[in-house]
Amino acid sequence: MLFKKLALLLLLTAAAGPLAAGDTIAVLSEASGVYWEAFSAFRTGYGEKTPYFDISVKKPVIPPGTRTVVAFGSAAAKHPYPPGLNLVYALAPGYIASAGARSGAAVKISMLNPPGQLLAGLKELQPGLKRLLILWRAPGFSIILQDYVAAGAAIGMEVSLARVKREEEIPGLLRAAIGKADAFWLPPDPLLFSPSTLDIFKGFSLGNAMPMYVSTKGLAQKGACASIGVSFPQIGLAASDAVMKLHAGATLPPIVYPESSQLTLNASAAKRCHLDFPAAAVAKAEEIFP
Repeated sequence: MLFKKLALLLLLTAAAGPLAAGDTIAVLSEASGVYWEAFSAFRTGYGEKTPYFDISVKKPVIPPGTRTVVAFGSAAAKHPYPPGLNLVYALAPGYIASAGARSGAAVKISMLNPPGQLLAGLKELQPGLKRLLILWRAPGFSIILQDYVAAGAAIGMEVSLARVKREEEIPGLLRAAIGKADAFWLPPDPLLFSPSTLDIFKGFSLGNAMPMYVSTKGLAQKGACASIGVSFPQIGLAASDAVMKLHAGATLPPIVYPESSQLTLNASAAKRCHLDFPAAAVAKAEEIFP
């Protein structure tokens, strides 16, 4: 009997970190890569002994006394947790958790900078930027991107949105922007990117000298003129800050935008787009690809 109980306990915790007593657990879509990078930073901010589950291996078991689940990745964020728990989730682009059936808080840590901060950063890179096109595909962005339209209006920038329903539409949407946009920006939309669509975006940008901006360092390296975004450790630290605020009794908005930003430049792409980055912007870059 004792052996069976021990075997059951090992089975329940096989996909988890040590389940020490505490009020917070983490659930990762996978205990590796960017999810682990963000979670490691979360532990630095919140507690090195925070237990975790790898949902790709096993469904999480919520220990008694848990107040908050911190989810890293879309699969982890979409898991049906008890509605009374707080849910802080990150690295789930294009997904917004429904708060309707929850009594606990649902707080998304965005992979983006605040709208005003992002647009100001783009304008610093391209001072003549007055018209910006944003393409998107995942349903969750229909809500998020309205804030960017409003932020653009506040600084005299016309921000237009174009939803991509099918990959075949992308070339036509881009061609329609010629003469109507000074640049285009692509959010971290998982439905928007594939090797073929990236080739389309890059080819249009370089072929028409229309700067392409993105939100991740990797995409800047692959041919965008620049990326302004949030690093994975910054996302993890923002998640730890959100949990501490919730436990202190604070009420947080449905989406929290990390204030820290990471700027990456691509010199060759910028040259093809006739873009000369100001010295002040270059000085802020964490990395410049040749």
